[in-house]
Amino acid sequence: MRERQLIRQAIMLQLEAASPATLPTETLLQGVCLAGHKITEKQLQKELAYLNDKKLVESALHELDSSDRRHRLTAAGQDYLEADGLI
Repeated sequence: MRERQLIRQAIMLQLEAASPATLPTETLLQGVCLAGHKITEKQLQKELAYLNDKKLVESALHELDSSDRRHRLTAAGQDYLEADGLI
């Protein structure tokens, strides 16, 4: 459970650093792996779905490439990171 929480935080911290830009799934996967977590794209998708359900992250298809899903941190996600003292 703790590992999943750390992975979710790594995802949100990447998105916060890129804000207001969005990031593609592949970039998030690379960042989570560089942060020291062993994760597959399927596991990343599962964590992104959880963060979307919690309204901490918003995901949408890219305007120019319908196969490219992009992600951004929501205001609720930023509040979560601030409340935990992560930013």
